[in-house]
Amino acid sequence: MNEIVYGINYKVLKISKTQYILFPISLIKGESTGFDIIQKGKNYSILSSCEDLKNKNIVDYVFSLEELKRIYDIEEEEEFLSNYYFEDRKDKLIYVETDNEFDFMKKTEIDLHKIKESDYGVTCIMDKNIPSILLNEKVLDEIMSCDDLHAMKVILETYHNMIGSFKEMNQKQKVTKIIMRNGKVHSVETVKSFNKKEVPKTESNSSKEQNKSLLDISYTGLRDSIKEKVFGHNQEIDTFAQKLYMNITAEKNEPVESILLVGPTGVGKTETVKAACEYLGIPYFHMNASNLVPQGIKGISMEDIFIILYELAGKDLEKAERGLIFLDEFDKLNATSLDYKKEIKNILLTYTQGGDFPVQTDDYMFTFHTCMTNKVFAGVFELILEKNKKMGFGTSKEEISFLHDEKIIREKLVDKGYFSREELTRISTILGYSDLSRETKKDILLRSKISDFVKKRQRYQRQFHINLVLDDSYIEAILDKIEESEVGMRIINNLVRYSIDEAEKRILEEPTKYKQLILSKNTVLNNKEFQLQ
Repeated sequence: MNEIVYGINYKVLKISKTQYILFPISLIKGESTGFDIIQKGKNYSILSSCEDLKNKNIVDYVFSLEELKRIYDIEEEEEFLSNYYFEDRKDKLIYVETDNEFDFMKKTEIDLHKIKESDYGVTCIMDKNIPSILLNEKVLDEIMSCDDLHAMKVILETYHNMIGSFKEMNQKQKVTKIIMRNGKVHSVETVKSFNKKEVPKTESNSSKEQNKSLLDISYTGLRDSIKEKVFGHNQEIDTFAQKLYMNITAEKNEPVESILLVGPTGVGKTETVKAACEYLGIPYFHMNASNLVPQGIKGISMEDIFIILYELAGKDLEKAERGLIFLDEFDKLNATSLDYKKEIKNILLTYTQGGDFPVQTDDYMFTFHTCMTNKVFAGVFELILEKNKKMGFGTSKEEISFLHDEKIIREKLVDKGYFSREELTRISTILGYSDLSRETKKDILLRSKISDFVKKRQRYQRQFHINLVLDDSYIEAILDKIEESEVGMRIINNLVRYSIDEAEKRILEEPTKYKQLILSKNTVLNNKEFQLQ
């Protein structure tokens, strides 16, 4: 039996040859075949290539029940969790830009609630065991402005269903009041928590739990786990693992070092951090630094990140404070002309040197101490490579040598105006990630645990008893495409998936017929060109 998964069913709207909007319309639950979800005998295609966008509907954001539990850190019954998942995704459109030549997609999430200026408010309240819904003026205006009775009925039916859900929550969890703003839960009150703010636990038992988990990790284990996925930066990974392991095992009043990763796009900076966090099992949050805003302005603030870490840590404040925050595109922080840029830099300065941040919302009230928080930053910092820059993707041999010298990197970051010398003293360790050699890219394709070729080869052997073979011309053609691209190794899995799609369809038609699939240069250029034997 195939794995049971959940995905969001999107309606595909094409707005140009290379641009699409995906509208979430329903939750799909069914068996996964790898490229489809089968629900009640009907196949729903999973978005894996540009070609899939020709469908009227497509499924994306596909997860198993266990994965959803990890994502939301909720141990709830299946029905509740799946409904929670759809409620979280239903107002988030996906804007897709495609590069059909390389079968490359760039997806951007559009949260409708963040772009609405109106404050739509709904309150569910239980009074004498009778559930009621209170709608504010703006909600009523929305209903009254409907063009026809059918549209009005659809909106009213939504609120009617909300009453049923609220009544069920009251019976199961003693929920007595829910306040919603812009379609999202703003606060929840129960019989026990009525008019009380939640106080995070800070008991010493969280330290005992963390110390116990340290028995399962080691410097060599962390280093080797990263190197199974990220190739070509042995020295940098050694140092990264060393610094992070010392951070994780530090006790209070012992130093926790910050780390800055510098280098071109698509060379493994982000994968290094992801691989490390997966091994360590610590709360982890990743976002672009250029999107940060001061508290009180619409957007994500440092306080919002602390709340997310707190929730990811199971509301264990001490565990959250020892999580990892990865701020990418750190070089672009200086590029913005927004008035509050200086304020953000001051906030980050306090955060980096280890400051106290009071967090106070309707739901939470605590102080987040960043002294023990793992702080990782990354960016391309193009200006420091400007003199040596060549046409196309990649860096020269001179740059490769330069990016291994932390002292020179520091000097150039100051010279080009990215940091003042004072600011840069707050960054303990700087690691330069140079462009990858052709041989290293080949190794990533053939051996990395995050390579789709490696995953496909293992799966074809397991599921179909087929040996997947790449001849030398296929490998060279893939590497040529990567070097033509401006996004580096990020494109590799898209290229592999595209080149293998047509062959896979043939295999699925007769899953026991073949023993070997051979891919060549022609397959990269035209995925209908392959050999099945």
